[in-house]
Amino acid sequence: MLFNSYAFFVFLPIVWMIYFLMNRLGSHRLALLSLLVGSFVFYGFDDPRLCLLLGASIVGNYCVHLVLTMETLSPTARKCMLVLGLAFDFSLLFYFKYLNFTLTNINRLFSTSLTWKKIALPLGISFYTFQQVSFVIDSYERKMPRYPFLEYSVFVSFFPQLVAGPIVLHQELIPQLRDRSKHHVNFSNVFRGLEYFILGLAKKVLVADSFAKVCDIGFSDTIVLNTPGAFLTMLTYTLEIYFDFSGYCDMAIGLGLFFNIDLPKNFNSPYKSLNISEFWKRWHMTLTRFLTTYVYIPLGGNRKGQLRTLVNVMIVFTVSGIWHGAAWTFLLWGILHGLAQVFHRLFHTITEKLPKWIRWLLTFSFVNVAWIFFRAEYFRQPFRLIGSILKGGMGWLPSKMTHALWDSSLSVLLMERFLPTSAIEMVLEFMTWGWTLFWTVICVKAPSTAEITERHYRSNKWLAWLSLLLILSLFSFSRISKFIYFNF
Repeated sequence: MLFNSYAFFVFLPIVWMIYFLMNRLGSHRLALLSLLVGSFVFYGFDDPRLCLLLGASIVGNYCVHLVLTMETLSPTARKCMLVLGLAFDFSLLFYFKYLNFTLTNINRLFSTSLTWKKIALPLGISFYTFQQVSFVIDSYERKMPRYPFLEYSVFVSFFPQLVAGPIVLHQELIPQLRDRSKHHVNFSNVFRGLEYFILGLAKKVLVADSFAKVCDIGFSDTIVLNTPGAFLTMLTYTLEIYFDFSGYCDMAIGLGLFFNIDLPKNFNSPYKSLNISEFWKRWHMTLTRFLTTYVYIPLGGNRKGQLRTLVNVMIVFTVSGIWHGAAWTFLLWGILHGLAQVFHRLFHTITEKLPKWIRWLLTFSFVNVAWIFFRAEYFRQPFRLIGSILKGGMGWLPSKMTHALWDSSLSVLLMERFLPTSAIEMVLEFMTWGWTLFWTVICVKAPSTAEITERHYRSNKWLAWLSLLLILSLFSFSRISKFIYFNF
């Protein structure tokens, strides 16, 4: 089920009312059970078979947790159980996400003809797998008590963060589920949640989806694009993924607040960053935290000399690339970010002397180029687009790109009555660049959603603005599209 769907607007109030009604009747266990059932309905709405996989993953990891929290278990047995638990998680992830990719490349490399069944990627498997990996490791390190199965199941499946994060730790969520002060409706949290949810929904359906239409056209024909068209293709994807992921993170936080749950911050205006290290402290913050805690530090972190530190950095970002998708382009994207991190660590004392605007421009430019590899559908595509940017030649934007953005708008209908076709094309070009530049500036200069909501805009004007955004967003549901991070 998508947040940006009419079905979700029916689902949410039903689950919310049942949860707080059960709490009001004094049965928190039934309240948690209703939240668990609701989360499984949300996850399996389009394909109920997904619930079987999620359920098996939860049961398997909880059994590992039970064994690891046994006081009488020997150290050797505990290590074996840790390995078994991690093997279980990564085997599921490998089978559903990487098996086809692996067999395809074995066939290419060795001229074999290994066959396999086409396997659909389950929504959010990377997110809830990493969440449970952290839980298994923390169980092994005795960083938690033995949790009841119901609380653990809700921790993994809580629908606001199930399919696209944030990657939540057990100590962040389970204590909140137990807190009696959070078992009653808090209308202040509900209003804050509505602010986050509406702003996130608007980012997704009004901004991200508009850039997606332009970007998709550009990537569908990278070879023939001129330089302006190729540059716009790159920039529109940079903006699309920003507002898509930012919108999802806002909506997840807002939905958590409906249930008095504070989910960890996962997005903090990353395009304001002055270096690539700062970017990763602002973008997908819980993934960065996971990789730092469970990959970088166990590898030795920065405790074993500079060379080992740089190798560890490259390993972490290679893992990050592969985590995002089973394709060479994702791997290359991760390597590029790893190399950028290495460069920053080696030369940050020099680059920090540059003016801030130059550091921002260098960082933003690199992120733009790297996103091309992230978005690419096949290995040659990003290089073709970069080639078009560098030597595609000047000229007007392809009319397909400008019309994709504006054809359904009232302004075009009015222009068609008073202007010739050539003038309309010119106006649409300026409107397209203006729309893109405006939202680029918003990314860099505007406050984050958290900063906006913390100012408590409870005036009538603010309420009217939120209402308008909600209405416009609801009318945009006719062109429903998935969040980009649902693919991972």
